[in-house]
Amino acid sequence: MGDISRLPGSERSRVMNRAPSYTGRARLRLRELRHQIELAETTLDLLQAEINESEAWRDLTSVRGVLQENQRLLAQIGEAARDADAVQLVLAAAIKASESDPLTGLPNRSVLWRHLTRDIAIAKRHRSHLAVYFLDLDGFKTINDQLGHAIGDLLLQGVAVRLRDAVREVDTVCRLGGDEFVVVASEIKPENVTRMANKLSRLMAGSHELAGRNVVAMASIGCSVFPEDGDTPELLVCKADQAMYRAKHAKLAR
Repeated sequence: MGDISRLPGSERSRVMNRAPSYTGRARLRLRELRHQIELAETTLDLLQAEINESEAWRDLTSVRGVLQENQRLLAQIGEAARDADAVQLVLAAAIKASESDPLTGLPNRSVLWRHLTRDIAIAKRHRSHLAVYFLDLDGFKTINDQLGHAIGDLLLQGVAVRLRDAVREVDTVCRLGGDEFVVVASEIKPENVTRMANKLSRLMAGSHELAGRNVVAMASIGCSVFPEDGDTPELLVCKADQAMYRAKHAKLAR
């Protein structure tokens, strides 16, 4: 701007009056420029770092190497997923094996208690009935002794199929062991309890075609009913078992 003392008085006064305004705007502009420079320097530093990293990456590996590494990782992930599926299958098979009879595939005793506990709770809530049928094959030992255990096993498998096909999906058929089976008819009407027992008796009396042999096997059947005969799984099965033995002894006494 130069030496303002050489300006005429009126001009010098005008400049002096405007000086604060010029100075304020200049300082503001200077701060803006410095801020822009700082931003630019920071951006340059970041860009340089990216360039350095890119150069280092290109020096250390290739695109092919990266793709191969990705494929390896994907293969590991796929293998881990397959392993997880395999573990799930093994676990499901183990659970099924622990809850089913290996010969017939029917649920075993542990499932019987669980289903009976559930069905009793439902019957209590609905104020309905359920029936437990205890079945024991007549003369099964003789069949095993005369025809062999292989035929005996086929007979047990055939009985399991017939029982399973004779009941509703909501009912339970279990093999307790040996030649003993239990059928649980949930929420059954009282007038159908005896009808169901007769149906099972006729079913068991039919002949079985086993390995070219016609085998006739009958069964003794006992029944208990909730709530009249008990309100626990153990008591209902026990009462049905006792009724079955009474029926078997009655046959032998004829």
